[in-house]
Amino acid sequence: MSGKRFCSVIYNMNCKDNPCLSTALLIFAQSDKVQSTLKPIAYNRKQNEVLWHKMNERVLLLAHKTKLPYFISDENTQQGDSFGDKLSHAIQSVLDKGFDKVIVLGNDSPGLRLTHLHEAFMELQDKSIVLGPDFKGGTYLMGISRVSFNKVAFAKIDWQTPKVSEQLRALYSKQKIGVIAPLADCNTRSDFEKLLRDLPFYSTFKSVLLSLLFYSFAIYQFFKYLYTNTSIGLNFNKGSPVAAY
Repeated sequence: MSGKRFCSVIYNMNCKDNPCLSTALLIFAQSDKVQSTLKPIAYNRKQNEVLWHKMNERVLLLAHKTKLPYFISDENTQQGDSFGDKLSHAIQSVLDKGFDKVIVLGNDSPGLRLTHLHEAFMELQDKSIVLGPDFKGGTYLMGISRVSFNKVAFAKIDWQTPKVSEQLRALYSKQKIGVIAPLADCNTRSDFEKLLRDLPFYSTFKSVLLSLLFYSFAIYQFFKYLYTNTSIGLNFNKGSPVAAY
């Protein structure tokens, strides 16, 4: 996937290899350029565009690894005035292609793993809807079946607010709902900074984020804060002090 721009049209990559699958993935997100304008997270404009390119690239790679058919919907294909209109239209577009189930995901949950997508797929086989809740009342992932999807009601959910998860549960209260492990989504600089503290020290993605979010001085300050004796909970009486690079 490296070097490829986030596609500007809804398209299918895996269908030719799996023509009989009834479940498809829908990546609902904006292109690198638009997302970087809407969410100025990194130190400067260029770094911010690279950051969202990496985020889009990462979710594309995950989708490809599932071996499920997947589609992408960005600002060039989304139709409607509101977020709900655009999302509902995108889901309906996938269902209209003959799929019975759609798993929707965005590009702002760096903690998303292949295991989450596999769990959502399995849950959706006998559930009307599957939710992957975030920690702010929203969802980072959602699976929906054709028989349960109501385009009009879906569009009326207060999307992009802390009410999303609650309203979806209420809408499907009389049906079977699957829930997978919650994850954090990253929409602000503080979200990304918290993510950095949670990622393993030797994480490649952590190195990429550090290089994009901070100036060299800021990187030094971040590590100084994170890896002091207080932060790691150790206080040696002998030897050299812990170096903060």
